[in-house]
Amino acid sequence: MTSDEIAPGEAAGLAQRVNFYREAAPDPVLPASRPVILQLDGHNIAELASRLGPRGLPDELFRAALRRACSDLLLHLSPRPSVAYVRSARVTLVFPPPSLETSPEEPGESSIPVFSNGVASVQGASRVAGYCSARFNAHLASELSSGAVSLEHKEDNLLGIVFFSSRTFAVPSVEEALHYLVWQCRSDDEAVQNSINHDGAKIVPSWALDSCVMKRELDQGGVGRRMHTRTVEGGFREFSADTLKLVAEPYWDEGHSPQPHDRGGGGAPTFPKPMSDNNTSVLAANQTIFGPNVYMFNPRMPASEIQGKATEIFKQMEANEFGPERYALLFAPGTYNVLFDVGFYTQVAGLGRNPDDVFIDGGVNVPAYWMPNRNATCNFWRSFENFSVSASAATNNTTTIAVSQAAPLRRLHIRSANGLWLFQVDPSTGAGGWASGGFMADSVVDGQVLPGSQQQWLSRNNRYGSWANAVWNMVFVGDANAPSQVNFPASPYTTVEQTPIIREKPYLYVTGEGHYEIFVPALQTETRGPSWANGPTPGESIPIRDFYVAHPSTTDAAGINTALDNGQHILFTPGIYKLDDALYVSQPSTVILGLGMPSLVPVGGRPALCVADVDGVTIAGLIIDASEVKSPALVEVGPPGSSVDHSANPTFLYDLTVRTVGGTANDVGITINSHNVVGDQLWLWRADHGQGAAWDSNPTRNGVVVNGDNVTIYGLFNEHHKEYQTLWNGDGGRVYFYQSEIPYDPPNQDSWKDKHGAVNGFASYKVADTVTSHEAWGLGIYSYFRDSPTKLENAIEVPDVEGVKLHHLTTIWLNGVPGSEITHIANGAGGRVYGNKPESAMRQTLTEFPTSNGA
Repeated sequence: MTSDEIAPGEAAGLAQRVNFYREAAPDPVLPASRPVILQLDGHNIAELASRLGPRGLPDELFRAALRRACSDLLLHLSPRPSVAYVRSARVTLVFPPPSLETSPEEPGESSIPVFSNGVASVQGASRVAGYCSARFNAHLASELSSGAVSLEHKEDNLLGIVFFSSRTFAVPSVEEALHYLVWQCRSDDEAVQNSINHDGAKIVPSWALDSCVMKRELDQGGVGRRMHTRTVEGGFREFSADTLKLVAEPYWDEGHSPQPHDRGGGGAPTFPKPMSDNNTSVLAANQTIFGPNVYMFNPRMPASEIQGKATEIFKQMEANEFGPERYALLFAPGTYNVLFDVGFYTQVAGLGRNPDDVFIDGGVNVPAYWMPNRNATCNFWRSFENFSVSASAATNNTTTIAVSQAAPLRRLHIRSANGLWLFQVDPSTGAGGWASGGFMADSVVDGQVLPGSQQQWLSRNNRYGSWANAVWNMVFVGDANAPSQVNFPASPYTTVEQTPIIREKPYLYVTGEGHYEIFVPALQTETRGPSWANGPTPGESIPIRDFYVAHPSTTDAAGINTALDNGQHILFTPGIYKLDDALYVSQPSTVILGLGMPSLVPVGGRPALCVADVDGVTIAGLIIDASEVKSPALVEVGPPGSSVDHSANPTFLYDLTVRTVGGTANDVGITINSHNVVGDQLWLWRADHGQGAAWDSNPTRNGVVVNGDNVTIYGLFNEHHKEYQTLWNGDGGRVYFYQSEIPYDPPNQDSWKDKHGAVNGFASYKVADTVTSHEAWGLGIYSYFRDSPTKLENAIEVPDVEGVKLHHLTTIWLNGVPGSEITHIANGAGGRVYGNKPESAMRQTLTEFPTSNGA
């Protein structure tokens, strides 16, 4: 077999391909029609160090000699390599095929032939190794004789100790050459991490930790063509059009070539540059690796500037319900005297290890000014995470977060004297504006939580001074001091004492040295109260260098899949990503995290995300949008037939919106085939409003289909799909809080019937007849048949078996055409809802199902 017989897409992974190129098919003659990689490895470095005295080999001495030798290689080989990557005592050169060589050599410029008669040979590689050895020792001698390096003593026999060996291999394309460099950079990083002990002390010299990219550059101006080399610290961390230019093009064009990621000098790699708190102007807040729509504020910036920028963004985003803009406002540890509001597609988060590391003394609020009567039922798509806040007198010492779906509150400490309000009062009437459902987890509220007119809510692993009231469906799971449920349904509380299994959502933070890391909390069972209330949340950190940082202007599906194939995690910065292929997550424990509500749009009829049947994947903080090309599912967790037990390390889905707006289509929002998956705040939404939203113009069948066993979901919001909103086929399922509006827009009853036209409508919550065990707490199903007098026979359908149990079921008639109704709550039990008066016509409940009397 030759390397022509293996294509990048045909191997199981990049490591397999690299091993194939390097080991499986050694060939003394390599056609120059393909890219050739030539690798040089230095030997006897330790011997050189021992002869230089007790202090060993000075970092700057070795670094200078090797880099100057590498510069000679770039300037004097024939043909010239396009790029060199230098790490430790290894130099990797890439020779692109002649078709990409656009710099004709000038007389006398090149002297060391690598190729002969169109082929690269072992003899040519040996010549390069000998030339590198000679040039390294020459530069070492120059450094020693110049006195640039101070040594206790020098020996005359230092020169010639270090020599270089070589190996060459061909790869199918220049793209694969870049893939190899990306893989090598990651492998180098892993080697560095393995060389550092648990206390973080170095046991390797600094020069062995450094890396750089070197490339030829043309002098600008002057007479004739003059070349030199330019060195940029860092390596190749991503595959992109820009990094490909580094490998394919002959010169470094400063106008469009990228800067390799800086790893700093000395110590462990520090990719990327650490966050600095020396920036004193907010103008520098969005000049980080995370792009222009991520603002990194620090306490040295004037509070007025921070508040001004946050207010400017709110004014842009307040009513921007379906706009393309996305933002993240991130606060480094410290105190901020600011007061601002938060609009659509905006994430506000602290960058501390714990919520109290960031204190916003003034306020962060979500108002509902933009809709009449302070109506917050469309206040979607924003998030709050990992900071503490105290409201000022300007807002009556009250934190107001008037939201509905897809606006999670996580890891907050609300210190406001008058507590937290989950709605906003309409000053014209004195009544509370409507609000329609939300989610808070892992948080502390020192005072009272006042839901007011908030219709439903899930509170998980929180602690608060008190909880004031409820409207229709309030569910508490693992809260430290939840209200009692004994008076249900008069007091519509559902209380579960402990959270059976949870791993809190990962989050970005800044270390004391200013480095970005993602903290991944540990898996816990049977928990009660916040994870950080009695000490730091247990878990582990992943350095940002292990993440592929995606940007909407430069990232495509191929680049992300290459990164996933290489074992990298993915961090999406704010924006909209149109994907011409699915993103394939095949490595266990991969983290995919969104900053600033990024949207993934599969434009080729595939899912946006396909997860293999592997352990411990995390997908968090994303909007998944259908496109004009219909997808069978927008997210697929595990392929059909998945069978692995993942109970020891489940996959987690956090803060996902899966939506189908006007003019787009998909069959299913999320299909879960793997076992032991855990969902934490999911909204599956077929749009009921907005441009083009109508019965035939944004069709979906189901919001979620669960085929795996032992799947658990906290906070399942699932609305307006044309058949079952939720279809549960796996055993051992558990749902804690369910909120569902069935479709508004069936044009007539005949267009919306189940069981071959025999039953009115499709149940919102359908557990398949084959299921033997399933349990759910706090289910609310709501109707608004806007366009016709449609009826739904049963809001819930489940098999009549002992292992299926439902607790606290509610149906609501919100509004609708006269004659519309939900006839029963579950399996023919429970009264119908059909109007606003009397109260029983609007709301019906069952405390338990199956009931003891069948009614």
